[in-house]
Amino acid sequence: MDRTEFSTCFKVLEDTIQKKEQYLDELLSLTKGQESILLSEKFSMDDFTAFMDKKEPYITKISEYDAGFETVFAKIKPEMEQYKGEFELRIRALQQKIKSVLEKGAALCTLEEQNKTRLEYCLKDKKQEIKNFKKSSRTVSNYYKNMSGALSDQSFFMDKKK
Repeated sequence: MDRTEFSTCFKVLEDTIQKKEQYLDELLSLTKGQESILLSEKFSMDDFTAFMDKKEPYITKISEYDAGFETVFAKIKPEMEQYKGEFELRIRALQQKIKSVLEKGAALCTLEEQNKTRLEYCLKDKKQEIKNFKKSSRTVSNYYKNMSGALSDQSFFMDKKK
């Protein structure tokens, strides 16, 4: 691989990591939006799901960038030592960018785990609300049946022994 080809491939790596970082920033922002919904007093599953839908294309793009980065890096890795001196500053900058991307990825994973726990808690609360509503509804229904005389048509067994 000559210097020009190496430089072109290295530029692709720089561009890819830059774009991945931008998409990670967007994902972090959307995940923080989900967090605010989970922390609000009135949890809305529709709003939460809307954020999930917005996040999907970013996740897809990040996966594509990862695959592309790995492919190009594998191609230029053998020549990295040969051009190390000439590209030293760019290599250090790329390493810093990779470190930043990894930190953002770790922050995103942590936030996602926290949101997962919060979501499970919110869903548990909603499930309990539904259960209580059904129980109350059944109680009210039985009360009205009793008051309207609907239950009086039923036969009852009375023990006449004393």
